[in-house]
Amino acid sequence: MAVFAVVFSEERFQADGAYYLFKVINYETFQVEHQRFILIFSQVLPLIGVKLGLTLKTIFILNSISNVLFFYLVFCYLVYYLRDKTGGIAVVLFQVMGVLHLQFTPMYEIWYGTALLVPLRSHLVCQRYHKIKDLVLLAAFLITVLFSHPLLVIAVVFIFLLDSVENKKTELKTALVLVFALVIWYLTKKLLLSDYEAGKMSMLSQEGQSAERLLSGAYYLKLAKFLFTYYTIPILIFFVLFFIYLAKKEKLKFLLVGFFFLGHIFLVNYTHQTEDTISPYFERLYMPLLPVVFFPFLYDLWTQAVFRNTIGALVLIAAVGWRMGRFIDTGLDYKKRTTLVEEAIEKARRMPGSKFQLNPVDSRYCMNWVDWSLAMESQLRSAARDAERTIAISTWEDFEIKNNRAKLNADTSIYMMRCFEIISDESVNPRYFHIQHGRYVLLKKVCR
Repeated sequence: MAVFAVVFSEERFQADGAYYLFKVINYETFQVEHQRFILIFSQVLPLIGVKLGLTLKTIFILNSISNVLFFYLVFCYLVYYLRDKTGGIAVVLFQVMGVLHLQFTPMYEIWYGTALLVPLRSHLVCQRYHKIKDLVLLAAFLITVLFSHPLLVIAVVFIFLLDSVENKKTELKTALVLVFALVIWYLTKKLLLSDYEAGKMSMLSQEGQSAERLLSGAYYLKLAKFLFTYYTIPILIFFVLFFIYLAKKEKLKFLLVGFFFLGHIFLVNYTHQTEDTISPYFERLYMPLLPVVFFPFLYDLWTQAVFRNTIGALVLIAAVGWRMGRFIDTGLDYKKRTTLVEEAIEKARRMPGSKFQLNPVDSRYCMNWVDWSLAMESQLRSAARDAERTIAISTWEDFEIKNNRAKLNADTSIYMMRCFEIISDESVNPRYFHIQHGRYVLLKKVCR
């Protein structure tokens, strides 16, 4: 994964990744929003690079390997501190399963939070909660996970219920830690809930269209095709667990796994309409499915003798190798995108100024994937080549938001960092960026 991260370092700051990386470099500090402080872990290495004055290309590499280092540290904590090799396997799987396009935006909070679910589960399985030190660590993991993404509350509840079912009792210490963490999370969110998260939560109350969609048999066929195409292994593991628990007459586990797995899919589809192709957004939404199927599978089946030998190792290597092949194929597609952005930047360099609008023909055809992050991506890529000639390219849609075009036409000393943030030309970090005063200019076509 480290080699992959280095090779594709210039492709691994898409969408939100470009947004956060640009801000870390520009303001030389951590960028945390919606109380999701887990973001800090994805920003430590690039921020160190900025503080040391390293080149942007070096910072791109540091940004890319951040999540690899994070997963490795979690792996070491499980294997060497908790002595839980099964948990170590789970971390390896969580780094490659259920993610495809997310590999090219390696800063999403829910991905980091999902990784921290593993030590949470491991503490319970290994009964590492009797000492004060372990209870504090358990609480720290729990609070960090809860604040990483609202959907992970579902996975947290599942983990504690699974532990109670397995032990046929609820451990008082762990229950108190869970209640303590949930109270802190709830009160903080209630008092400091951002507009963004409030908007997402309001989707739970939508009616009409969702109900009508979920009553359509054609929609379920589309959903099944989508899940079997993009979540093949988690879906297969769910059916394996389904039949094994049924055969063993383990009714509680059967009901628990089935309820949380199918319930989460229902929740996602009640609030969102399934797309035909995967996107980083939908990958995030379905990520809580991973602990629901992999934790019971690994701790109930993988730990059996047949999987602890060479066969198990070969199966694991084959699964990871298959996923790495998918990542490389997708990465090559992203490299083609990078080439197109570089071509747009090169066309801008032949013209005076720093501020440009992407040609609408390009955004409709060969660059139809561009979005609000293009402005920051183009600044990062152009400044990496020449800080004195930073190029900011925005799309037509960016100018139509919040009357941006009128604002930018009225003042040539401001520019659009992104569609929701128009800032002064002088507010960029002079060590890495330089924006020239002037009006926005329409670029010539990149598409041939």
